[in-house]
Amino acid sequence: MATNRLGFHYYPDDRHYTEKDLAAWLPALSALGAKWLTLRTTTSRAVPETFVRGLLEAGITPIVLLPACLTSIRTAECSSLFEAYAHWGVRHVVIGDRPNTRAAWEPSEWGRPALVERCLDRLIPILQAQRAAGLHPVLPALEPGGDYWDTAFLSSMLAALQRRGQQSLLRDLALGMYAWSLGRPLDWGRGGAKAWPSVRPYQTPDDVQDQRGFRAFDWYAQIAQETIGRSLPMLVVGGGIGPSWDPDSESETAELIGMARALASADVPDTLLAFNLYLLCAEPGAAEHSAALYAEPNSPRAAARALFALASEPTSAPAQAAAKTIGHYLLLPTNGTLGRDEWNALAEYVLVWRPVIGFSVSEASLASEVTLVGDSHALPISVENELSTAGCVVRRVIPQSAPVATMPPASAGTVAPSILAAGARNG
Repeated sequence: MATNRLGFHYYPDDRHYTEKDLAAWLPALSALGAKWLTLRTTTSRAVPETFVRGLLEAGITPIVLLPACLTSIRTAECSSLFEAYAHWGVRHVVIGDRPNTRAAWEPSEWGRPALVERCLDRLIPILQAQRAAGLHPVLPALEPGGDYWDTAFLSSMLAALQRRGQQSLLRDLALGMYAWSLGRPLDWGRGGAKAWPSVRPYQTPDDVQDQRGFRAFDWYAQIAQETIGRSLPMLVVGGGIGPSWDPDSESETAELIGMARALASADVPDTLLAFNLYLLCAEPGAAEHSAALYAEPNSPRAAARALFALASEPTSAPAQAAAKTIGHYLLLPTNGTLGRDEWNALAEYVLVWRPVIGFSVSEASLASEVTLVGDSHALPISVENELSTAGCVVRRVIPQSAPVATMPPASAGTVAPSILAAGARNG
């Protein structure tokens, strides 16, 4: 059984990004069926390029999380970092963490009026810098419930962005999330506010359900639809049973497997792109160690072994193609096979046709059409086959030194003579 949504939250620190770490974890991540990975770091210490590219080449999309206090972030200091991440193939960098909690703010800042507005005063320049660098801007994940009720906080943020005329930013925005079951049934809160209209901030009657469960995404999707008129992509940077749980517990392992099965079904919104289970591993002695799927890199706990078995389950019916949330994706190689002339040749095409550009196969699988840039040395035939199986219309182009602005997407017809194309394949 496989799903393009399933991922994991890596270590709860920024100290495990060596080539040795990469070599140790890639086989495990593959066995777990991972397609995404949350990587915690800081503004002063980037995740190394070799680690990022190694994940991407293995078909795992990184989500870089910088859980810094928003009052300490300086946009000018982050711009070069955003550009570097974008150049390496990262598409999602999340700045800030749980801004709806007291712990995320200085006491003097938390107590002042208009918290959401002040949060956006700091976030908007950061999100704009991300967008300018080629990243997808992401709102920081909120604490479910939280000291400032998360659904109210999110609704106010989106409404304020619209009121401030940030429509272009809203068009590219994604929502960071946390989602914990915390002992509640997996269908807790199913259907969102439409199914549970009596829920109010800080007030959940005993006989109703709210957003504080696995299906928090139902609530967030509805908030976006009702506030700005359309849904937004959602990325769960940390989710599962809870920040503290027992991965050797038989009952909690069964619950986690139920979550993984639900994520592989059509019973969740198409806009839920990633659900990263917490936690892959932690250092012995760390507070999070007992809640990690691995006691050590070579020592999986019961829940990890159950996920191995689930990932290796044969699919009884033809695999469902992933929901298409991207129109056209330009997939670039990560092995340095494109030179300056080839990049220049692509520039005019990108400006004319405006594809989503990236290095991630799993992200490309969410597109209706995918253009592979480079020959089979740059992007192997196996990548082409994987995308075709995912239901994408796929073609391959080899840019030359002449401009290629007249080269249309696969659905637009002919190919200009300035590029070599291998035609289109439809999965």
